[in-house]
Amino acid sequence: MKTINDLFILEGMKESIVLAGHRGLTRNVKFVNISDTPDVINFLAENHLLLTTGYAFKDDPEKFCELIKQMHELNCAGFVTKLNRFFHELPHEVKLLADELAFPIIDIPTKHTLGEISRHILNYLNDHEAEQLYYALHVQKEFSNMLINGYSLGALLEQLGHLLARPALLLNHRGEKIAQSHDFLKESMNEVEQEIIQQVKEDLSVAREGMTFTIPSRERQSVTTFPVQTKRQYPSMLVIVDSLTLPYPSSQMAIEQAGNVISFTIVKEQAIEENSRLLKNNFFADLIEKKIQSDEEIFSRSNYYGLQKDLDSVCVVCTIDAQGDKYETLQLYEKKVGELHNSVYDQLEDEIIHSNLEATLFTKGKYFAIILQFPKYGDEQMNTITSFMENVQANFNGDFTLSFGVSHAVPSLKDIPTAYYEAVEAIVAGYEQNMKGFIKYYKTKDLEELLISLPRKELKSLYESTLKSLAYPKTKEAQELVKTIQVYLDSQCEFSETSRKLFVHRNTIKYRIEKTEELLNCSLRDPADSLRIRVALLIGSIFKDDDEINQQKSQTE
Repeated sequence: MKTINDLFILEGMKESIVLAGHRGLTRNVKFVNISDTPDVINFLAENHLLLTTGYAFKDDPEKFCELIKQMHELNCAGFVTKLNRFFHELPHEVKLLADELAFPIIDIPTKHTLGEISRHILNYLNDHEAEQLYYALHVQKEFSNMLINGYSLGALLEQLGHLLARPALLLNHRGEKIAQSHDFLKESMNEVEQEIIQQVKEDLSVAREGMTFTIPSRERQSVTTFPVQTKRQYPSMLVIVDSLTLPYPSSQMAIEQAGNVISFTIVKEQAIEENSRLLKNNFFADLIEKKIQSDEEIFSRSNYYGLQKDLDSVCVVCTIDAQGDKYETLQLYEKKVGELHNSVYDQLEDEIIHSNLEATLFTKGKYFAIILQFPKYGDEQMNTITSFMENVQANFNGDFTLSFGVSHAVPSLKDIPTAYYEAVEAIVAGYEQNMKGFIKYYKTKDLEELLISLPRKELKSLYESTLKSLAYPKTKEAQELVKTIQVYLDSQCEFSETSRKLFVHRNTIKYRIEKTEELLNCSLRDPADSLRIRVALLIGSIFKDDDEINQQKSQTE
């Protein structure tokens, strides 16, 4: 059963003053009776609380004392009145009697009607859950009106703190402050705020689901987090200090209703943020596709998005690895793809902030492009980038893996397109090697790698037209000629060096070179001819490797 003490959380009662009988505040309350009649005692019973103006005995303290005695004998709960209505002060003899009997006499403000006080108390006694539900709906309506009228998150938190009479914080999914009630503007609350944020970040996954904890500076008060769902993969968090002892009729339901409206407000702001992100990505596409003509415009628009022109820039491209049928099935559902894309974007953004990197995140098609900038790029910075990518892969929450391609450093913002395509090429090279969940740095292709990437038909045509009869040497003499020109070219066309390497007389080398030049109709000392012969010989070694691979396959089969 509720006591008189329990009623002081109610509207009207929380502003009241106990005039006498303080020791009786533990008396039980079962019912409320409103009456100004002289024979009110005939309508009272055990645990009844009397609400009255006191008009029947305003000029008769003796009768007042007699009523107090009779109510005490019935074990009534107490006496609630408006002292200023007909009394300027409580008669002295009445106060002494009430103190002696431990019978509480309570004065309520004149601005509240007895009927209003009675309704609050009866609802609290008989069906306080219904009153809490009514109040929660009232909170929802008030907050919805604020949402419609464009109030900010700060205004919503301020109003919530006022309604609950409790300090309130709004944190994003990383545990960073978004908004606060006015309580946290006080200097005395700085330590409380820091301790709350520290505790949330230390146990972030649990805090996102909702948890109650204590902090050193407020050991006697609990702190509770409530999840606020948004378009992001992880919810934001509403934090209420001392939410377990909310003043009636506030309740968890009221917090949840306010949280729903706050959720809509955040989603609305996220939609605005997505529009800004679209504009940023459009700029990046224009930059990569070289649609921005003037250097001044490149520098100006780049600076707007946090890119500085006097730093070395490295492009890191990230993409989601395909997972066979699972990924193909996912592609059928545009919404699912969008959710996955946003999830990866958020996690990349979180890791950039966590790693404290000078970086700007863009998207282009299926790729996430991160431009990292450094005063000077070297091994230390390369290790930093590697650690960043490894952390993203290790902390990624999802059914898919992520792969990364990294460019060389470029000195100018105008060279970012080159860096981007290098990073993409690194990604493509990883997939061509059937890799997944990889980190691959761009490597400039040497001549052999470039030739291998060309169609074999074109290589064969170049090879045969250059080496002619020596393309497929059958005789020992032809084979010696090919070997000689290979060593001769590697020796910078020096007869003596070639002779030494082949263990053949210098004149023999000279004879073979002259014969080769005659067969091929070229001069090996001519730069153009020399280059063509070198390329042809390299193609020959590629064909030889192909033949060896094919032979191994046939033997295996």
